[in-house]
Amino acid sequence: MTGGYNKMIHQALSFFVTAYRSLLIHKFRSFLSVLGIVCGVMAVMVMISTGEGAKREVLGRIERMGLKNIYIHDKLLSVELQEQAEKKKSYGLSLFDVESLRSLSPAIVQVGAVQNAALTPVGTGIGITPTILKCTGNYGELLGLKIKSGRFINEQDSYNNHQVCVVGGTLAKRLGREGRVGKTIRINDLLYTIVGVLKKDDKELSKTAKVKSQNFNDTIFLPLNIPHNLTKFGSSIERYSMLSSVVVEIDVRENVKPVARLIHRAMELSHRKVLDYDVIVPLELLAQALAAQKTFNLVLAVIAAVSLLVGGIGIMNIMLATVTERKREIGIRRAVGATRKDIACQFLAESFLLTMCGGGIGIVSGFACVLVIEYLAGWPIEITAASMIIPFVLACVAGVFFGYYPAVKAAKMDPIKALRTV
Repeated sequence: MTGGYNKMIHQALSFFVTAYRSLLIHKFRSFLSVLGIVCGVMAVMVMISTGEGAKREVLGRIERMGLKNIYIHDKLLSVELQEQAEKKKSYGLSLFDVESLRSLSPAIVQVGAVQNAALTPVGTGIGITPTILKCTGNYGELLGLKIKSGRFINEQDSYNNHQVCVVGGTLAKRLGREGRVGKTIRINDLLYTIVGVLKKDDKELSKTAKVKSQNFNDTIFLPLNIPHNLTKFGSSIERYSMLSSVVVEIDVRENVKPVARLIHRAMELSHRKVLDYDVIVPLELLAQALAAQKTFNLVLAVIAAVSLLVGGIGIMNIMLATVTERKREIGIRRAVGATRKDIACQFLAESFLLTMCGGGIGIVSGFACVLVIEYLAGWPIEITAASMIIPFVLACVAGVFFGYYPAVKAAKMDPIKALRTV
């Protein structure tokens, strides 16, 4: 049994050695024949790497938002919506929305809120214009903000209107000694004590996505003032309707979609059917992104098939020309004892070796092309094992598929007629 395997391996190696020598005789023709495969493999690798990079960026951005979170954002109203809101007395996102959402469902773990504050910091230095946000004590936990030193704002700061603040990592670094815990920052006419510094976030901001990625490197967080008894202020709801965003955390992913439907209904009722808000569910965005990625993958597969089809047809044409050119050689080999199987295997080996070399050159070229695109265009690129293996394997399969007909044609050739070829 071992002897039989060794004989098969030796025979296969002899086919490839002979094929290599035959292809080496016509170097330029061999190069031209694999050029289509090289371009096809390179194109497929670039497309897969670019698609994978874009996919990971989008999915990473969505997952960073928290797949168990639901976001409700204040919306910039058109003139028509403003008139409708004033008529129906809907004043946008408010602390009353926060209170009602907390008791909406047992699946809701916590609700946080943030407000863009139109305040001006004093003495932060030339060119430093930080964003100032007022937020509830659980906002940092909801968004997974990391603390470098000190602590984040807590509920007592909000309820007791403490003059404390948390600064972003980049802002703290730019402020130097004045950006450390225990120092103070003047905002308008008040002094706020720094109680925490965030870790620097190196993620790039996305300016085009429906849900923008956020980092808070140049942000100052202040406590959002919350009255102890909010219900007695019900007649002046507009006083507390200046929230920019509300974040709702759900206990498990399975409850996100049902609770999202409840939130849509509750907000519709409390805002008297005025759409002065947007409800965004990252889990639904993730499902949409994955569905879009499947479509994109299908398009890539079609493009890859066409690219390799063109390359494979080129291989088949060259191999057919080679068979016609080498009729006398085929006749001599048959005359000295080669079987039809030997002839077929010989030409298949040549076709396979051509596409394998073309695939290898295509992978190297694709790798270089991907790096150049990433450097010049700044696109997200992700080179994976699949982006290299898939086009290489497809190229080899195309070589066998398109080399089969020329190989069979060579094997079926009449050796007598072949020997008569001049």
